[in-house]
Amino acid sequence: MTTARILLVEDDQRLAHLTAEYLQRNDFEVSIEGRGDTAEARILAENPDLVVLDIMLPGKDGFEVCR
Repeated sequence: MTTARILLVEDDQRLAHLTAEYLQRNDFEVSIEGRGDTAEARILAENPDLVVLDIMLPGKDGFEVCR
C-alpha cells in the first residue's frame, strides 16, 4: 500500500506545521505551501492525492487556486 500524498496550502506556519505533524503521525506524506500564487504550480508538479486549501492566502486566494 502506498502512502497518500497531501499538499497543505496554509500561510499560518504554526497551524501548517501542527496539521502536517498530525497527518504524518497518521501515515500521510505532507508537503506545505504557504502562498496561493505558487500553489498551482506545486499541485501540477507534485500531483498530490489531496490538496487541503486555505481560503485567505497571500498572492492568490484559495478560491482562485481551486478554480
